Amino acid sequence: MKNLAIGILLLSHGGSAQWNQSVKEVQREVSARFPVEVAFGMADPVEIQGAVEKLEARGVKKIVAVPLFISSHSEVIDQTKYVLGMAKAPSKDFMSAPHSHFMAMGVRRVRARLPLVLAPALDDSPTAAAILLDRAREMSRDPSKETVLLVGHGPLKDSDDRLWLAAMQRLADDVKRRGGFAQARVATLRDDSPPDVQEKADRRLREMVNDSSRTTKVLVIPYLISTGGIEAHIQKALDGTFYAWKGRALLPDPRIAGWVEQSAAQAGALPDMRLYKGGADTYAPADSYAPRTEASDSYATPGIGK
Repeated sequence: MKNLAIGILLLSHGGSAQWNQSVKEVQREVSARFPVEVAFGMADPVEIQGAVEKLEARGVKKIVAVPLFISSHSEVIDQTKYVLGMAKAPSKDFMSAPHSHFMAMGVRRVRARLPLVLAPALDDSPTAAAILLDRAREMSRDPSKETVLLVGHGPLKDSDDRLWLAAMQRLADDVKRRGGFAQARVATLRDDSPPDVQEKADRRLREMVNDSSRTTKVLVIPYLISTGGIEAHIQKALDGTFYAWKGRALLPDPRIAGWVEQSAAQAGALPDMRLYKGGADTYAPADSYAPRTEASDSYATPGIGK
């Protein structure tokens, strides 16, 4: 029997047909126990509103938004909080990036008749650690002579990147300890950031691989939700270096469905997080959210896998 006390709003970046199908499989597994609707896109208010209305029509008492994202620290999560009525203003970083189509129009907050809460993203969850450990073991031959290197997409802001990397390092340290590996390192590519930031991130990644490969075999593991995004960027950045690679992301893996259910159950005990419930539009002044140009900070095409 389904638990109608809460309905799960599963937030996903989305992308390729393979990516979307992997998320829909998570939805299918979770739907045996909870009402669940998926909203694809990056903080897309139309997608989220549609999913909320479907959950309301199914008779749930509270809606828990579970972001199927790598990190709770990004411009996408900040924008999601605004759309859900949990932040006063939209994310300036999100609104000024080329992948945002909201610059020329109002961004409507979600209208919901029910209490609404937001759970954390994967971050350094035990579920992510367990899957990453399996990914490392699949590639390993002699853990005591190997370095595990987790590589993630990364956010726009430096302050968010530090939090992102700290969570990744905790995961890597757990994989090292449980798997008996020699070293554990982490890096982000900052794939949506200005070119100079991306170039610095690429250099840092290459330096890590070159340094660790002097004494160990380097197992490069993407910390991504699904494939179809920045894997080519990782491989291009590491061209000419010595490392092992399989390119398997977190999905598909049945444990992600369990994480969604656990996150929803825990967050479901929290009170309504909305501070702004009117669903009003906020129109961004042109000078506040103007696209960044070559003369200032230009952003790259957004990647998949956050």
